[in-house]
Amino acid sequence: MNNPLTAGELEGYLTCPRGLEELSAKQISPYTQKVKPGRGGVHFGADLAGLYAVNLHSRTGMYALIKLCEITAGNDKELYQRITDLPWYQWMAHDTPFSIRTRANSRVFPNSNYFTLKIKDAIVDSIRRKTKRRPDVDRDNPLYSLVVFVDEKKVQIFLNSSGNPLSKRGYRSEKIHKAALNEALAAGIILLSGWEREQCFFDPMCGSGTFPIEAALIGRNIPPGSYRKSFAFKKWKNFNPRIWNRLKEEGKAGIHNDRLQIFGFDWVGENIRLAETNLRNILMKQWVKFKRQDLEAFNPGESDGVVIMNPPYGARIGENEELKLVYTSIGEVLKNNCIGMDAFIFTGNKELSSYIGLKSKRRYVLKNGKIDCRLLHYPIREGNYVE
Repeated sequence: MNNPLTAGELEGYLTCPRGLEELSAKQISPYTQKVKPGRGGVHFGADLAGLYAVNLHSRTGMYALIKLCEITAGNDKELYQRITDLPWYQWMAHDTPFSIRTRANSRVFPNSNYFTLKIKDAIVDSIRRKTKRRPDVDRDNPLYSLVVFVDEKKVQIFLNSSGNPLSKRGYRSEKIHKAALNEALAAGIILLSGWEREQCFFDPMCGSGTFPIEAALIGRNIPPGSYRKSFAFKKWKNFNPRIWNRLKEEGKAGIHNDRLQIFGFDWVGENIRLAETNLRNILMKQWVKFKRQDLEAFNPGESDGVVIMNPPYGARIGENEELKLVYTSIGEVLKNNCIGMDAFIFTGNKELSSYIGLKSKRRYVLKNGKIDCRLLHYPIREGNYVE
């Protein structure tokens, strides 16, 4: 079997937040072939340059995976044998630390922990038979991170080329706001809104600033992977720094320096301090303005633009009653102060969203982790308020 890591075309799969598959496919299409959206990700084909570009340019992707193998197995013994027969010693050095993460949907292998252990044993034994040495398993700092998808008898093993999820751009401080959105999901929401860089952008409940900062990255056309310090593929033996450096230079050449009108507000001072710290981490202070301000005071004036908010969902008992007032305030502020603008509210609480009191034009179904969410589009037009 040929080494997939040195093949001319790699078979890849880019995972992404549920609901952003089409967007993710569109983003990587310029760099890849055979792009096909799936459920929770996008299939693609690419050479090394394409793989590097997916990691550098995907705003809504989470992990760029490369397919190593696909087998079928009807029981533990058959699974072990088929995995052991694969040339792992060619794919991974005997002194290479690796990790395994499993996503299982199988009645054949109902115990995912035991299944993962069998895969690990088979890989280790396969390498040891050829090299007389065994690799270590290291969940925290692996050189090779394997992701196994199991669908009944079908077992697919992928190699994670990204390392940490691509949503970790590198601008967040060590202290993270407890309700901070995944950056990839935030970028996807902005792209779904249709916001254009010539328009004003407002987030009246900005928390630690994820929406405004992602808007600035989009508005300036900065590749989202520009600030990351590491990718897993840079540690591989076949890493080509010449290709990577060329891609980064091309990315820099495409950055816009025009003025943007991006604003973030929050009534909690500590949130604004976090947002400003995150902004300084990527030297973007001149492109985004943050200010402490109560929601009720938000008034963008006669601006042509987009308002995006991610209000609390209300996870704790008794919290919903308090949040009903917050959602009611959102509706009041929008209909009184934002006429002519397009507002987008992202929420995981259907009951609370009804208290906004406005009629949504469109609802996008998304997932925030395991939470079923909706992105609600409210075109704020005079006389068009009632749900």
